[in-house]
Amino acid sequence: MFVIADGRDNSVTFSRRLFNHLHVFGQEEAKVYVFHLCNSVRGPLYAFMLNPEIELPTQLAEIQFNQKHKCIGFECLVPTVNRILYDYGIKPEQSVRLPVRPVFEPHQKKYYYIILPKHD
Repeated sequence: MFVIADGRDNSVTFSRRLFNHLHVFGQEEAKVYVFHLCNSVRGPLYAFMLNPEIELPTQLAEIQFNQKHKCIGFECLVPTVNRILYDYGIKPEQSVRLPVRPVFEPHQKKYYYIILPKHD
């Protein structure tokens, strides 16, 4: 599973396997919450979750189909893809494939997906 993060337009594109794991079809809405994980060993890590139960007003990105490129993903504005790439030591003006690791979150009874740096 992986994403393609593009700092030029702050987009995140899902691999087919990741998209299938998300189980987007059949959901009333498909929104993504992107967040920062504190991890002193590796440095900053970022993750996302589909349709989280959050009570406070929060920036969520809608999953969209890109007709031109025939791909599915979202525009990441908070944090920006540029910030994620910067923290991972990658030049922001490029598109990069980053591995993703699913982790089950027992309180929300759903997965969140850690976007890993390239060297993991």
